Amino acid sequence: MRLICEKNELQKSVTIVTKAIASKSTVNLLEGILIKVADNMMTLYGSDGTLSIKCTNEATVMEQGEIVLPARLFSEVLTKFDDCEVSMYTEGNNLVMECGHSCTTLCYMDAEGYPAFPKCNQTNSVTMYSKLFVSMIDQTVFSTSINEDKPILTGILLELGEGVARMVALDGYRLAIRKENLQSEIKYTEVVIPSKSMREIARIMPEDERTIKIFASDSMVNIICDNIDIATRVLQGDYVKYKNILTTEYTTRFIVDKQNLQNSLERASILARQSKTNLVHFKIDGDVLTITSDSEVGRAHEEVGIKLTGKNLSISFNSKYLLDVLREVEDEEIVFDLNTSISPCVVHPLQGDSYLYLVLPVKTNHIN
Repeated sequence: MRLICEKNELQKSVTIVTKAIASKSTVNLLEGILIKVADNMMTLYGSDGTLSIKCTNEATVMEQGEIVLPARLFSEVLTKFDDCEVSMYTEGNNLVMECGHSCTTLCYMDAEGYPAFPKCNQTNSVTMYSKLFVSMIDQTVFSTSINEDKPILTGILLELGEGVARMVALDGYRLAIRKENLQSEIKYTEVVIPSKSMREIARIMPEDERTIKIFASDSMVNIICDNIDIATRVLQGDYVKYKNILTTEYTTRFIVDKQNLQNSLERASILARQSKTNLVHFKIDGDVLTITSDSEVGRAHEEVGIKLTGKNLSISFNSKYLLDVLREVEDEEIVFDLNTSISPCVVHPLQGDSYLYLVLPVKTNHIN
């Protein structure tokens, strides 16, 4: 194998592909990046068995071939090279890398036995902007469960079809739903993608208007953007019938400035975190929302102006669950719908249905 390529482009691809490689594996080969060069193209591929990533770059190829290099060592070497062209060639059992005045030699492994890059059925696909897909992940992934007792809840439900793409996540205490309209039609498909895969996809994909193509099957999802191809296995099992949890009825509704509420909650949560319960208490009274939190070291009191429809109400929440929502919502004003002090709170936009968050309250005997 012998080739010349741009160091910066190679380093970007190595950084991306390394996200799919386990730092420790019982099989040394799977701690490496597969490098394949042919037809003036260089392909890098890594996998941990669930998530697989492939990047393709242009290169000047004098001699084709394929090898496996230790991923993190290869990445660290490239990081320290100067910004110039890299010449790479195999010599015996080593890969020689020359960049400017630097020369580094790494032992490589035989590519035979490295698993093939997985592909799902590519007849069922949709196209959407990358930044929208990333925002959908960011605005739902925090609601996935970290408890392995119900593995299906550790993933995000992705529904495609009927003119929309929808992501759903829940962990038993909260529910997040994010929806975007689709320009392309697709046969209705739903899959549950592991949250780890989704987080890596959100870190990798560009937050701009480049398009991505999503292919979904019963066992695999492929996401392609420019020179990046990501494949992830999906979780098996039936997802919770989340629509049965939703209600459109409310006896208390208030509209609030999102940033004002977030600022007040963040201040109140400083003391809330000092207690084991992490509680904040809401007292909705007329056009004022009073937020309090108590701990052994002090008490916080905040007042936020609201526009109330319906009844006054007192209710308590885990402050983290509310802040997770507020930190992802971009609207200036948002709507809270409530019924009783022990029934779920629903957060949604003033207009449309692009997102919906449901947060369970905490039953307390607190009196504001």
